[in-house]
Amino acid sequence: MLEFITFLLAPIGYAGLTSTMVLSTRGRWPAMLARLTAIVVVTHVFLVWHVRYQWQFSEATRNGFGGFALFHAALLAIVTSLAVDFRVARRLVIAAFVVVTMGAVAATFMYDVVEKYRLPVIAIALAGIVMALQPRAILRRSP
Repeated sequence: MLEFITFLLAPIGYAGLTSTMVLSTRGRWPAMLARLTAIVVVTHVFLVWHVRYQWQFSEATRNGFGGFALFHAALLAIVTSLAVDFRVARRLVIAAFVVVTMGAVAATFMYDVVEKYRLPVIAIALAGIVMALQPRAILRRSP
């Protein structure tokens, strides 16, 4: 059950990060959403360390130090974004989104434990990319 909760929090946190990133590209900082997202992401990472790695650094880096470093840098960026100026926060969540997107999509193809989240993760990634790249004028146009 704890493993289920651990990995269910991943797409929830990813959706929150994606929403935060998209809104920040529109010039708005969704403070409450950013805080909730950080709580979900920190809880997910804590549970991964507990459930999957048993608090062993060697387990956390068994697939390489690069991925470990990138994912924890993204975590740091998400948490740091809560305490800095909007312009910096926006850059941090965009960078975190890029890193998490690459890692999350790849993970759903590499690891059985998260393959069931493949379609939601891909859908969130595509929606985030498309929405972030849409010119503001298109989004403001009324039908």
